[in-house]
Amino acid sequence: MKKYILSLLIGTALLSSCLDVDIVDRVEKEDGFFKTEDHALAAINGVYSTLYAFAYHKTNWAIILPTYEDAMFSTGNAVPATVSNNTHSAGSAPVVNFWGELYNGIKNANEVIARVPSISFKSENDKNRIIAEAYFLRALYHYDLMRLYGGVNGIPIVIEPVTGIENAYVPQSPASKVYEQIISDFEYAAGLNDDDTPRLPKRLDPAYTSGRVTNGAAHAFLAEVYLTLGRWEDAAREAQEVISSEQYTFVNDYQNLWDIEQESLAQTEHIFSVPFFRDKDALADQSLGSNIAHLFNPAGVQVGGKLVSGNPYGKGAGAHRVQKWFIRYFQDDQGNLGYSDPSVDASIDESKLISKDYRIEITFWRRFQQKNNNTGVLGNIVTVYPAAGGNSQENWGYIRKFIDPQGINNRTNENDMPRLRLSDMYLIRAEALNELGKYTEACQAIDMVRERARKANGTERAYPKYIGSDRPDNIGRTLTKQEFRWLVFMERGLEFAGEQKRWFDLIRMKYDENTQMYDYIKDTFIPSRPAADVQKQGVMAARKKYFPIPFAEVSRNDGVQQNPGY
Repeated sequence: MKKYILSLLIGTALLSSCLDVDIVDRVEKEDGFFKTEDHALAAINGVYSTLYAFAYHKTNWAIILPTYEDAMFSTGNAVPATVSNNTHSAGSAPVVNFWGELYNGIKNANEVIARVPSISFKSENDKNRIIAEAYFLRALYHYDLMRLYGGVNGIPIVIEPVTGIENAYVPQSPASKVYEQIISDFEYAAGLNDDDTPRLPKRLDPAYTSGRVTNGAAHAFLAEVYLTLGRWEDAAREAQEVISSEQYTFVNDYQNLWDIEQESLAQTEHIFSVPFFRDKDALADQSLGSNIAHLFNPAGVQVGGKLVSGNPYGKGAGAHRVQKWFIRYFQDDQGNLGYSDPSVDASIDESKLISKDYRIEITFWRRFQQKNNNTGVLGNIVTVYPAAGGNSQENWGYIRKFIDPQGINNRTNENDMPRLRLSDMYLIRAEALNELGKYTEACQAIDMVRERARKANGTERAYPKYIGSDRPDNIGRTLTKQEFRWLVFMERGLEFAGEQKRWFDLIRMKYDENTQMYDYIKDTFIPSRPAADVQKQGVMAARKKYFPIPFAEVSRNDGVQQNPGY
């Protein structure tokens, strides 16, 4: 499935040191570069290579973001655990390394944007596509930097090639200016050629070009950016643009989204994801494989001995866990939002799981089997909440979306990293339309996501209940605007659990007109949960609304100020 892009990235890896760090020197010293179509393709592949970096989607995206949110935490003594318990600093490498990695990607994108237009191509549209890809990736990297580091003072906007010390240190720009640039770049990527064809293809053939950016992905990120800014009409419009394109469809069985052997099927729903590969010829840290299967799965294997990752013993690390209160919210339908029949106990009798939202069953581990590291002999079966209810052997859950029995090693598994799926578009519309007072349309949008969840594995379930009164099997009441906002927040929590969206939702959303969602969860909601359901290792704190800017950047750039608390 991924052979085409894999070959491109392997080629990119051979020149990554020049493209990622020393591109200016390369351009100055090698007059032959940026002269041919092949040079342009090599350069844009260098911009793409940032997506796969250890300090970005390969590891840090999955290892750090869960430690900043409310529903997950990390155990042990490594840096993620220090972030989880709020003892990290501006020198904690996995937290600050996004900064340098993403700015290197931006610098590479700037070289493409500045130099490729002068190259002669057989097809102008092929040239335009490469340039549009660079605009898209520059927007994405600025967008993630802004959300991670820019909450108080913004971030530097870098849109010109670095030519010397005089423009090497760019001061921070306020959030409004940063988002203007992000929107401008995504809009360029979503634009048209002179012949009115899209600069980027409407859709890719996932068998050959998985992972490259599309017109749909540009519109989808515009929808998410507008949602972040509270520009509700724009967010709803861009999300509908993607939906109406008919380029993406729901996978009928939610479980198949995470089946490593059905990735081509999942691509019908993925609008943009970062594909990873079982790259057996590379060292683990430099491979094009993912680390998430090892990070998220328990320190055991599937019942019956089937492996979960490329760990030498086929196990996970067992360090990234899920708060019990989070699972219970859906398992017991604590918000009365139609996630389950709370009167039915399915913890022991799993034939009764039909009375629960199928996504609970697919998203969270219920049991795993121990395995001896020395002999490989299988040991006891361990139950994890919600299996066995209050008698489960482990109360803190695990995400089970990312499993690769054929993985090569801890950091070389094939699980892709989804960034935007079709579900995002419907939930963006639901949130935006609710804020605009369009309740009926908002219900219709969220019910599309619930309709797929009810299909389960071929046997339709009665849960989750629909929200809109036009659906016969609904929750039986009309929600207020604030109640619907909370519904969207929690619906996103379940639909996207483990996909690294939760912290961003906590920061951008409001509980009510005066209270940030992060503050409500920290100060009111979690303190109201039973103490036994809250793992204190997961600390929410005011300074965890921001990531620390690297100490070295603050010390050498007078135009950059550190975020509060670091």
